[in-house]
Amino acid sequence: MSRIGLYEQVDAAVAAALPQISGGADGSAPAKDALHGDVTVTAAMVQARAVGVAPRLLAQGLAEALGALAGVRSACVAGGGFVNLIFEDRFIASALTVDALQPEAQSGRVAVCTGLRAGLRARWTAEAASRLAHALGYEVESGRFASVGKSAGLQALVGSERRFGDASAGELADLEAEFAMLTGAAEAHEQVLFFTRQGARFRPGLYEAAFEALPAGLASTALGAADIPSGLTEGAEQLARLFVLSHRAERVLDLGDKLFLQPEQENPAFLLQYAASKLGGLRAAHDVSDWSPETRRLALHLAYFPRLLTLAHELAAPQRLGLFLVEASRLLLEAQRAAQKRDEKTICARVIDACEVVFSRGFAIVGATPLDEIT
Repeated sequence: MSRIGLYEQVDAAVAAALPQISGGADGSAPAKDALHGDVTVTAAMVQARAVGVAPRLLAQGLAEALGALAGVRSACVAGGGFVNLIFEDRFIASALTVDALQPEAQSGRVAVCTGLRAGLRARWTAEAASRLAHALGYEVESGRFASVGKSAGLQALVGSERRFGDASAGELADLEAEFAMLTGAAEAHEQVLFFTRQGARFRPGLYEAAFEALPAGLASTALGAADIPSGLTEGAEQLARLFVLSHRAERVLDLGDKLFLQPEQENPAFLLQYAASKLGGLRAAHDVSDWSPETRRLALHLAYFPRLLTLAHELAAPQRLGLFLVEASRLLLEAQRAAQKRDEKTICARVIDACEVVFSRGFAIVGATPLDEIT
């Protein structure tokens, strides 16, 4: 396998084949779909209308081209124009090296900001976003930035007979102060990532609408509220952080009963720590060539890691990394149970090595460390 990962190779093959088949259409990224194959490519469905070709006809040509890709066991057309790919195990295994699990280095300057009275959830998310951007190779600055004055665009949103009606002097002052800071950050950076509570305590819709008046290059994530207890110990805070960053941004969380401390597998913080604690005892003495279906699903998931990091950064959504790690934990424990049913105690060394790389990098980005012991 080349330096680029498994999914990136499929993308490159799609991008190379589609223009020849359709006369110039661009490719679209493949989607993972374990029910119908290792990867389901949707490019033919997406591009068929643009080039005036029936989706299944386009998919047939694409399946022929992808079937010739080294490491692809089979490529077949399904439904109205999907292309389902099945990979050879060795092809998947080659995507699990340390180098293959490292995303391509990026460059540029990124500013990471948090909103007024944003709270711990926004702060933890912004910290994770900073570490994520740094891991991808960006030059990162975080915190508050110098204001550059009032934004004229905001005047169209508030005031008498405006889109949102009258605003109090305090509301308008808060809004202008916040957006002056973001405008200042945008002047010095190619990207500005901003995290705040949903609505940021302004009237519904006002805060989100105000982003229309800002410069390009700004991504905003409005986070659901999280009632996080104060005075947490370092270990409890790390578990709370894992819990918060393993739920979708829009979900409202209540940690008042310290759910993140409950030792059950429905608790993502516990599940992540529990799975990480199992890794050392699951490594086989050597690579296993005959993978179980469960190990295969785990390996395919891990191979998606470099793309996931890039996607999480582009969408300003480090929670996607938390959700990815939770799914990796579930798949790892499923592979362990399947091995036990076969009276085996280990899983292929290559797959466990990849788990350690993914868990090590993933935990560092979300701001936690695997505990030495968890019960």
